[in-house]
Formats: sequence, structure tokens, C-alpha cells
Amino acid sequence: MATSTSANTKLAYLIPIYYDRRMLERMVPQLLYHQFGEKKELPKNEGQSVYWHRWNAFGKGHLLTESAAGTARGMSATRVSATLLMVGDHVVTTTYIDMVSINSIVQGAVDLFADSAALTLDFITSRQLLWKMTSVSATLQVSAAAAALGTRWWSLSGGTGIKAETCSASIFQAPVWSINDLTTRLHAFSALRGGSLGTSMTPLVLRKVALKLKVKNALPFDDGYYKAIIHPDIVNQLRSSSAFIDLHKYVESGASTFVKGTLREGGERGLVGVLERFKFYESTEAPLFSTSGVLGGTANGQREAMSSYGEGRLYFSFFFGKYSYGVTDFDGGIRTFVKTPGPNTTSDPLSLINTVGYRLIFTSKILNPSACLWIVHGRPYEGVGA
Repeated sequence: MATSTSANTKLAYLIPIYYDRRMLERMVPQLLYHQFGEKKELPKNEGQSVYWHRWNAFGKGHLLTESAAGTARGMSATRVSATLLMVGDHVVTTTYIDMVSINSIVQGAVDLFADSAALTLDFITSRQLLWKMTSVSATLQVSAAAAALGTRWWSLSGGTGIKAETCSASIFQAPVWSINDLTTRLHAFSALRGGSLGTSMTPLVLRKVALKLKVKNALPFDDGYYKAIIHPDIVNQLRSSSAFIDLHKYVESGASTFVKGTLREGGERGLVGVLERFKFYESTEAPLFSTSGVLGGTANGQREAMSSYGEGRLYFSFFFGKYSYGVTDFDGGIRTFVKTPGPNTTSDPLSLINTVGYRLIFTSKILNPSACLWIVHGRPYEGVGA
């Protein structure tokens, strides 16, 4: 007697779950900024905002006597909110290619979107931690509806030219200091020099940056270090310092509390080396802006001297301690979509078109400006990036 089997209709739901998981497993190990943020679950049916609460620190304690406990303190917290963003992408394939292809087109598309989503999330996080822009499109440098993020690098102010005329608190989410002047924060960028005339990222500079965090009582991470996320061009500059400890040397020497091999096995993503009190992580999505034709001239009315600042580039390097910023987690926030032709699809009468895409809901926010800062500097003398 032949055995008949029937497929459970619920198995169809396992396919998107598989692709969701595959995308997460490939995307998350590539994320740089997300790994150090305070994770917050996405709100379910609670609107478009996410809220973090930062406990306000107590001052020093009281001198007590045998019969007096002193005045009790009141506990308070600062509420920090951020609006959720929805980003995504999709690709159109044909049923013919899917039929004759040796490899899975859908699986390949999901893997490619995982790589793309990792870059997208790092880009979003870095810009949300940097700017106080008036609109989401200006913050994420979007030139038009549905345009790719970062395409409008020249309109960071929502108007003409880059808004960063000074390092004022009204422009940036966290304190910004120029590497050329670590004593005065609210200076005009036009008064600074960059490029080959600028200051390199040296141990002396880093000691000054660490001091700024220490005097604000910024907490180091559990390994005893502050963190810094920087562009590959700046990593290249740091490696010219004999004091910079590359990752492989750091692992082999068993520096700090880590034993040999722990960093590679333990998953400190993007770690490239250690110098002074900082661990450095390399990201191509660390903010980098071209100043050519934007920060100067008569076309946009900005200061002419700014056109030469940084010899055409501005880099923003992020230095931070524990609990400095928050991010949303991905539980339920990322979905993949695989759609095939159906019998009632009138727009595709011959059932030739498939689509594969993803949708991601996410946000990030500076929680404690005293625990982090940005260092802005011009093009490094050794810079070789395009």
C-alpha cells in the first residue's frame, strides 16, 4: 500500500523565518556601532518613539554622626527618546533565471542584503550620534524620496553647505573638538588648519582626549578601556606610531585581561588595535565629508577659508565610554520578503517576476553626552583613501 503524505501549510511560514535568521546571522557580525550601544527592545504597539532612562548620578556622600543619618536623597532619571526609522531595499529577479541558475537566487540576494544592511545600519547610527539636524532626510543625507542613504553629502544643513560652521552644542549630539585645538570647543572651523598642516592622531592627542572623558567621570568598559570608532584612513595614520598595538600583537601578548586568542574568538568586531586608554575599531561608515566646493566660495555664501580646511576632507572620530548611547535591538525589527508570481497577479501575466527584499526598523540616540565626544580633523598626511 502506498504511503501518502501531506505537507503542513504552516511550513510555508518557516521559509521567511529561515531567511530572517540567515540575514541576521550574516549582518550582525559586521556591525560596528551597534555592538557597544545600550540595547533597547522595539516597542510593540506603543507608537513610533523609543525611550531610554538615564539615572542621574549622585554627588559625594554625607558626613554622618551617631544620631543623624543626614538628608535623604531623591532619585531621578533623564528620559531620552528617539524616533524609529524604517529602511529597506528589494531586488527584482526573473523566474527564468531562478530556474536555470545553479545557485539559489533568493539566498544570494538575502546574503547581499545582509552585507548592505550592515553598512546601512552603521551609516545611520554614526549620523544619528553626530548631528542634530532638522529632518531625517538631512541627517541621513537623502536627496529625494526613496533615494539611497548618503547620496546628498553636500546638504547636511538642509540648505546650502555643511552646517558645521562651529563646534557648537546646537549642531552636534555630543561635544565636538578639533584635533587642531583641544582647548577651545566653540571655535570656528574656518580658523583651523587641516591636512598636511594639521595635527596627527598621536599618543599625546589621545591622552588629552582620554582626559576629557575622565574629568567627566565617563566610565570605561568592563575591560578597562574606552572605545573609539574611526575611519580606515585614520587607522593608517595611527599605525605610524610605534606605541600603537596591532590586533595580532595585542592577542599574542595577552595584553590586559585577555588571553591569547580571546579577541578573535570572543567577537570584538572591527578591533584593529590599542593605544593609550582606547581600543580602536575600524569602520568605513565613520563620518567622512568632502569639503571641495562646499565649504567656501561665493556659491553658497560660506566662509571662503573653509574651502581649504582639511585639504578637501573632514573626518569625525567617535570616542566614548560605557552607557554613552543607545540602540534598538533586532528582535522583530528585521523582516525579509520573498514574493513569487500568483495566479491573480495582473501586472505580471506570464509569471516572470520574483522579488526579494528586506525591511528594517531601527534607531539610535546619544544617552549621555558627558560620556562621549567627537574629534574632527582634516585629511591625514598619510591618507591614501579615494
